[in-house]
Amino acid sequence: MYDYYELEIVETGRDSLKADPESDYFFNQIRETMKTEEEAENYLMERYGKQLNFEKLRPIYQDDKDGKTHQAGYLYSYWNKDISHNSKSWYQTDWITVVKVTRNDTPVLFKRKAAR
Repeated sequence: MYDYYELEIVETGRDSLKADPESDYFFNQIRETMKTEEEAENYLMERYGKQLNFEKLRPIYQDDKDGKTHQAGYLYSYWNKDISHNSKSWYQTDWITVVKVTRNDTPVLFKRKAAR
């Protein structure tokens, strides 16, 4: 049995702050696995800057099976621009979650014979 951390960043955008939230669009998903919580935190600090303060990020909430609400991650928003395509700026919001995964690997052995 061993533990690791799975980090997911879902990148979304909108053309302006006044745009209808329904017009937000998803354009990328990043998944990384890390051995430690510290590695995940360092990855985020490298990506978003050394001054990243998790206490000031907007929280993401999720309901559990009993209907209780728990914080599940963070939202990080900023203006972005793709200079390689000389595009216009967009307001980007990244949905950031990190989960601790505990694995107890059990091999799966298939019993079905190959078709002839």
